[in-house]
Amino acid sequence: MLRHDMKRMASALAAAVLLWSAAGIASAIGADAGTVVSNTATVVFTVNAVVQPAVNSTAVDFVVDRRVDLTLTTALVSEVIVNPNTNGAFLFTLTNTSNAALGFNLSGANNATNPFAPPVDSFDPTTLTAFVDAGVAGVYEPGTDTATTIDNLAEDGATGVWLVGAIPAGALNGTAAAVTLTATARETGVGGAALTEQANPENPAVMETVFADGAGDTDAVQDAAFSESGAFLVESADVTIAKTETLISDPVNGAAPNARHIPGAVVQYVVTVTNAAASALSATALTISDVIPAGVTFAPDTYALGFGIDLGGAAQSNIVDGDAGSFGAGTVTVSLPTLAPGASAVITFRVTVN
Repeated sequence: MLRHDMKRMASALAAAVLLWSAAGIASAIGADAGTVVSNTATVVFTVNAVVQPAVNSTAVDFVVDRRVDLTLTTALVSEVIVNPNTNGAFLFTLTNTSNAALGFNLSGANNATNPFAPPVDSFDPTTLTAFVDAGVAGVYEPGTDTATTIDNLAEDGATGVWLVGAIPAGALNGTAAAVTLTATARETGVGGAALTEQANPENPAVMETVFADGAGDTDAVQDAAFSESGAFLVESADVTIAKTETLISDPVNGAAPNARHIPGAVVQYVVTVTNAAASALSATALTISDVIPAGVTFAPDTYALGFGIDLGGAAQSNIVDGDAGSFGAGTVTVSLPTLAPGASAVITFRVTVN
């Protein structure tokens, strides 16, 4: 538990410190796209030592083309810790290293490779959605971070992007889910068009588009996209429940081992609830219910008058009161506030065969 807490705090600190500073590592190269570069040449000369007027060439113009480039990075150096049946959020930084403002589409995907392994990837979030970090930098705010696309990111601009995954209710303690975020450049504006490269020959009078991006984790070079991976690590309580029955006695043959399951026989049930020692967290607010089946009747006075339930050697009353056990509507119920890793709760009660 302490190890995971330290890892989580270190990752969060790294993200807060490096999120925006990472944007300065890479920057746009050269002149802004669309800039018109105009140039003329001049010659001066003399005739019989007489200076003649300067002669200028015609202007030669070209338009600086658009170089599309981008990077995705993360300051996190380990998985983001999550619990089952919650949403986990992994933070990336998108930097526009093009020589023009661009829009970006964002998409998430499950990945089979955990970049921080071990553990290996072993489950998938049920949904993955990318959101722009619009509020407090480096803090996922579900009510604020709602944009799923970027309509205009300036040249050399950077922004945080959260990849949010819905962690399944059945995700096991210690398992990991690898995920990948892909940013794809597009034209600026709401619903900006996809980018395309112009075919040869080059037209110097028109701003053309050149893809110059490198390969990310799952995308190719020069595809106007970049991908980066992260992972979620589940911390949970691994709770199991087991039940056994033991024949105590019957009215004809007496006590075991001679007893049989005949009407009037007494049967003891033992229910054991365990939180595995390897669990990262305690299980809390546990409610153990056991519906008495047809054919038997709950024995209400096994341990004392009105006390028919035992919890770890302590008799529990049959009514809802200050102790953990109760019996009502044909059901034995035991409530526990917490069960630490490696701990077990043992519940015992008896029934009589009808």
